[in-house]
Amino acid sequence: MSIAVVTGASRGIGRGLVARLTEAGGTVVAMARSGADLEVVASETGALPYVVDVADPAAVTSVFERVLDEVGVPDLLVNNAAVSGGSALTLDMTESDWWRVMEVNVRGTVACCRAVVPAMTARGSGRIVNVSSGAATYPIGPDNDGQLTSAYMASKAAVNRFTEALAGEVRAVGVSVFAISPGTVKTDMTAEVFADDWDSEELWTPMNASLDLIADLGSGMLDALTGRYFRAASDDWRGLAAHAGEVLERDTMVQRLITHD
Repeated sequence: MSIAVVTGASRGIGRGLVARLTEAGGTVVAMARSGADLEVVASETGALPYVVDVADPAAVTSVFERVLDEVGVPDLLVNNAAVSGGSALTLDMTESDWWRVMEVNVRGTVACCRAVVPAMTARGSGRIVNVSSGAATYPIGPDNDGQLTSAYMASKAAVNRFTEALAGEVRAVGVSVFAISPGTVKTDMTAEVFADDWDSEELWTPMNASLDLIADLGSGMLDALTGRYFRAASDDWRGLAAHAGEVLERDTMVQRLITHD
């Protein structure tokens, strides 16, 4: 039976993913800051709750040591925990608030990877999915007054490049690393940022799209494209699996992967 670890598991995409993976018969470790919310998730899904703030590297090291000892080496790690920082302009945010976004979104992702990659490497297999965002790559208009903070956009761009670099480091030992954009999904976090567009049908991406993508990445069907960034809302990732050789030969901009027609 496979073992998956999902951070940011108490709500939104993380909570949906925990339900999807447990329904598929896997052992799922659900991580989040809120113990009370995790207990609800655990009672609903059968997941194993572990409380941690991913922005605290010492806490991350400690909780993963427990997971490795009590559950086993994960087959799949999904770094989903993130904060948006709201919609304040750069100069309207305090320095601590700006860096808090980076600490959760980037430092948390790196800390979780550092905690689990040695065990995956020793076993010779494992997969990591880092949940990024279209905010890492989409164009910014000349009069940008932002719905998303500069900290959030910068953090997700950093996650993409970290993903590519780490994938290159661990590819030879059987570990694959991916970044994904789930699209704009209705969650508590997006409610803070896109409140004015909440009823716009054109904006939103169904959560199932990202859950399907993560499940397929976890299955190994796209291991040949380790290091790549996939968009749940617009990429034909299943079609790309059959054209991995062509992608590897021709693509140059990993963050702007062109899909196969």
